[in-house]
Parts: sequence; C-alpha cells; structure tokens
Amino acid sequence: MVAVASAVSPTVSPSVSPASAAPLAAKGAVQSAGNAAGANAVTPYATGRATPGMGRQVRFGDATLYRILIPSPMLEAQAAAEYAEIVRGAAHSDRLYPDSDPRAQRVRFLVDRLAPYAQKWGDRIKNWKWEVAVIRSPDIRMYCLPGGKIVVYGGLLDRVKLNDNEFGMLLGHEIAHAVREHVRERLGAQQAAQIEAGTVPQLFGLADLGVFPLGVGSQLFEMRYGRADETEADVIGSDIASRAGFDPRAALTAWDKLALATKSDRGDGFVYVHPYTNARRADLFKRLPDMMPLYAKSIGMPLDTLPDYAGIAVPQRRKLVEP
Repeated sequence: MVAVASAVSPTVSPSVSPASAAPLAAKGAVQSAGNAAGANAVTPYATGRATPGMGRQVRFGDATLYRILIPSPMLEAQAAAEYAEIVRGAAHSDRLYPDSDPRAQRVRFLVDRLAPYAQKWGDRIKNWKWEVAVIRSPDIRMYCLPGGKIVVYGGLLDRVKLNDNEFGMLLGHEIAHAVREHVRERLGAQQAAQIEAGTVPQLFGLADLGVFPLGVGSQLFEMRYGRADETEADVIGSDIASRAGFDPRAALTAWDKLALATKSDRGDGFVYVHPYTNARRADLFKRLPDMMPLYAKSIGMPLDTLPDYAGIAVPQRRKLVEP
C-alpha cells in the first residue's frame, strides 16, 4: 500500500530519536493548530486549490497537523478489526442479513457504483477492500470506517424509505468522511491534547506501533463530526455520488427525511452525529450548480434536459472563478 504523505512533517534533529521527538512534535501541533479541528477553514468547491495528484481539495489548514499523530495503516487495521467484530456479533445473534438478501444486495450495488470515484481523494484508497454489512435493527445508522468497511443498520432502509438517489448521496457522504480521514484527525486532536496535558507518556504510532491508548474501537462509531467535517463530506460526497450517477438534489430530500425520522433521538442519532442545520441545507442547495453537470455527464444527458427532482429544478451553473 502507498502511504499518504503528511501535510506537515515535524522537523527532527539527527540527535533526537523519533520516539522522544514525538511529544515535541505533538505539542507543536497543538500550539499551532489551536482549535482547528472544530473550526477548520473551508474553501468553496469551485475555488479550491489544487494539489498534484489529488484533484481539487476542499479544506486546508492546521487541522492536518493532528493527522501525523495517528498512522493511517494502524487506524485502518483497527477499523477492520472492529468491523469483523460487528459482523461476528451480528451473525451470532442472527441479525446479519446474508449476501443474498435484497437489502444487502442493494447496498452492495450502490457501494460498487460509488467506490471507483472515491479513489482520487487519497493514494491509499485504491488498495481499500470495500466490504458491506447490513444488520437487522430498527436503528437509523450507517458508518463507513477507514479502509472501506461499511455498516448499515436496517432502520435506515426500512424506516426512512430512501430511494436510490438519496441512499447513494448518503453513502457518498459517509465515504467522504472516511477518505478525508476525519476520524483520524479528531483522534489525533485528542491524542495531542493528552500529550499537551502530560497524561500520555509516549506518542503511539511512533514510540510504540502496537498500542492504542485511546480506546479507538468504540470511538470509530461514537465520533460526532463538526461543521467543517460535515461541509467537506457534503462537498466531496456529492462529487463522488454525482460522478457515479446519483442526482445531487437527492441530498436535500435525504437529509430532510433523516432529520424528520430522527427528530426524537437525543445524543446518539444519525443527525446528532452528522449535525443538519438550516445553514447546512442552504449550503447543499448552493453547491448544486457545481454538481449537476457532473451528474448530467455521468448519465449521458444534456444538463438543460434534466427533469425536476422532488420539485427542485436544475439550477443555473455559477461562473467558476479560479484563484
């Protein structure tokens, strides 16, 4: 596998070992990044800067400093182990839908459409082994773990009644969280805070590649994303799904349905983990002019011939302004 180059590499003196230098690098990340994990700068999709080999990028800034604290291969390995445990537990309790079940087949089909368009967002992604588990449960939940492990709970299929366009847009959103390593970034921020406070004696991943002091397993599922994470996942997820042939206007109806279906949830529902506000909805709509041409091209139709979707007409495309 090809490792993703870190956006920021700590400078280490030849006389200092990586293990002993790691806490110093972490403190530097904390001091320079501040609260970046919760308030990252987000550039508009149409004017995002380009990074060689990566296409347009959406977010830049000090938040990437935190990622050097959590090695991608280790996080992906932990995610694979957690995924395997979920599958074993669901199978043992007869809650795992078999591959022959229409629910599992539907999710697998949609993921197979989306996965090829995720690869441009990271060098490691082409080596991900995409797997899907659909669990019999009334819960409205879905995760895409680092490494391409997707878990869907039955409530999302049976209670929310998403059509394929809506489901494809939601899957694209979850995949975007994974390919942009939002969990890795937030876990790194937690690790940096512990190092800064002196509560962690060594930086795992550099000093000891076999230790997970943060209890990463459960946090892969409990992590609540911030506004910047959601914006980035909305933009990149819409890009991925639109190129795969899903109507980006369906993102609006999908999140509206989810907000209605989970409005009574307190503290652990899907919309709690992925905060959906009026501002975020407006931003989804604002970006449609950038996404609709991708969708039209993917299905081989001229943009001006596309029909309305759920009462939403094809918006006029904005003039793209390059920096």
